[in-house]
Amino acid sequence: MVSAGDFAYIPVVVFTSYFGGKGNRARWIGGGCILISIANLMIASSNFLFPVEKFDVNDSYIKPDLTYEINRYVLNATFSVDSDQWFYNTIKDFDVNKDILNAEALEKNASEYFHLYKEYCDENAETKLCQDITETFISSYMVSPDDLSSVRIVSSLPYAFCHRSINSMRQNHIADECKQEKQGLGPFIMIFSGLLVLGVGRTMPFSLGLPLMDDNVKKTNLPLYFACMFFVKILGPVIGLLVGSKLNSIYYTFSPPEGLRPEDPMWIGCWWLGFLIFGCVLFFPSVALFFFPSDDLEEKDEETVQNPDASPMLESAPKKTKKLNLRDRHVKNDDHTTLSEKVGEFKVTVKALFKNPIFVGAMLGRIVDVLAFKGFFVFLGKYLEIQFGVPQHRIQKWQAGSGIIGFAAGVMIGSIAMKKFRLQGRKAATWVAVCSMVAAFLSFLNGGVGCQSVIHLIKEQAQANNFTFPSCRPDCMCDQMPFYPVCNTKGEVFYSPCHAGCPLQNPFHKNDMVSFEGCDCAGTEDLSVSRANCETDHCNSQFKLYFLNQAIGAIFGGMGVVPGMLIILRAVPPEHRSISLGFNGLLVSLLATLPSPIFWGKIIDMSCVMWQNICGNTGACPIYDTDGLRIRLHFIYGGLRVFSLLSDIWVIYWAKGLKLVDEEEDEEEKEKEAEQDASTKVITPRKGSAMLVADTEYPVKC
Repeated sequence: MVSAGDFAYIPVVVFTSYFGGKGNRARWIGGGCILISIANLMIASSNFLFPVEKFDVNDSYIKPDLTYEINRYVLNATFSVDSDQWFYNTIKDFDVNKDILNAEALEKNASEYFHLYKEYCDENAETKLCQDITETFISSYMVSPDDLSSVRIVSSLPYAFCHRSINSMRQNHIADECKQEKQGLGPFIMIFSGLLVLGVGRTMPFSLGLPLMDDNVKKTNLPLYFACMFFVKILGPVIGLLVGSKLNSIYYTFSPPEGLRPEDPMWIGCWWLGFLIFGCVLFFPSVALFFFPSDDLEEKDEETVQNPDASPMLESAPKKTKKLNLRDRHVKNDDHTTLSEKVGEFKVTVKALFKNPIFVGAMLGRIVDVLAFKGFFVFLGKYLEIQFGVPQHRIQKWQAGSGIIGFAAGVMIGSIAMKKFRLQGRKAATWVAVCSMVAAFLSFLNGGVGCQSVIHLIKEQAQANNFTFPSCRPDCMCDQMPFYPVCNTKGEVFYSPCHAGCPLQNPFHKNDMVSFEGCDCAGTEDLSVSRANCETDHCNSQFKLYFLNQAIGAIFGGMGVVPGMLIILRAVPPEHRSISLGFNGLLVSLLATLPSPIFWGKIIDMSCVMWQNICGNTGACPIYDTDGLRIRLHFIYGGLRVFSLLSDIWVIYWAKGLKLVDEEEDEEEKEKEAEQDASTKVITPRKGSAMLVADTEYPVKC
């Protein structure tokens, strides 16, 4: 799914960059942005077209289980027969929206009447007297519709209690779902199609936007313009992460189940709303790009400027009106060429690109860098949640505030340094290599930043118990219950409240997290467990240290972006800029962007120590080897970045004499001087008239 956009991007990008460069680039970019807008709306629409079915418990399971509990009470309980509080320990008085009814603990000593009844009826259960007494007890606890509703609510909570009937109903519901063989094919097709359209749309802004900017600004100021463009481009993910952070703190239906919090593994954020917002916001400025005028040159204006002999007397040369170069001024107009000639020209251009050592070296380096970065960034949030036990909405705020903003700051610093120190050729290539090396070093440092998170503690417990999680009370029926780790006040972890022996109750909130009391297996005096007890100051400090290293690495990574992009842009002739960016995008997507999420996903899966079983198939992985994952992830990432340094060294060798910002500025100065020369060019006069000698103001008689 993550790579779906690349499936459409790869076959389209080269042709878009080649033919788009010959047309009105502003309108092409507008068309691409409209496709991106439509893609976002398509992805968001899957939430409305394919709503999630509500959790529903089969009523046929409920009454038999409640009947079992009632009979167990009548025949086996040691409570007072006069007590009317049986449901205090089951579900009668359970209401997730209110406090539990205040009730005194049931008496532990049975009444004399109950003892007499039990002694007699244990041996004479078939007698009419015992049957009448049993029916009298059962009739006082008839199951009402409210009781069934309470069972449904409790059965759908994200955590499980130590309660035989409720957990039995959960297991029956899971079995029913497996029989139905539900498939999410509809929403998958809709989201996948949206990502395909997104892949087509994003081919245009980058491959056509850079040459468009290059043609319309002074070359000495180009690094600053590129930096501003990349800053705005980076600002997109910053805004996206901040908006995503807020939306992920909102439940996707706007009404979360009672007790479910963003910190819980079963929380699903309002993922679709962001696509809806940005799809609508992007549409209108995209349409505005179509209102850019056609920039076809008028032949009359060209002749006026270029034919000084049209006037018999010297006149000041007419000035050209400054206007945007929406078409690539370096590409010749081929409106009258045949299709076969266009294909032949395309092949010649591609062959010339791959004979260019600087272009090939820079492209190979970018392929390795993107292979390292793309998938790593995709799974970074998941890794941080596993490693430090931090919820996604908090991670996204830190990513926006440190990594991406640091990268944007690095882009600005790199462009300013390039302009100030006039980095050209080998100096610019060396700058890129040094920045990449520092970023790789900081990645190795982050490989040593970790802590004993709740997942780490669960993993150690699983290995110690042969990957089983027994409860101190076998009657709890905790098998197949949801993964909801909680800790006691000593920091000891339990797979779920059920495994901690927590009875059915109304949990309270501690530090905005659910807490449970009366847990028989807690092993502490207060008999309470909570997710809040799993947090440690060490993990919080290590989490901040990780992002400090990432922010510094992002700054150095950003410092090499503008010089690296200018090297690719200037390594080829001006008329090949768009197609060089297109081919660069093609190979980067094919060899890096497409396989990178699959590559890094496989690395993450290698660290899984226990897979969930869903309907006989492998499900999600709740428990990882956090230490192995941390080392494997960062050392592979750092190793790939170091490997890309080989291509940087290659570019340094071939970049001698490569002009990045001055070459075309000299051409513009020459054009300006030529226009000035044309205005003072000697005009052949009629006999007896005066003439002006070029570059002089002295009249001379013929």
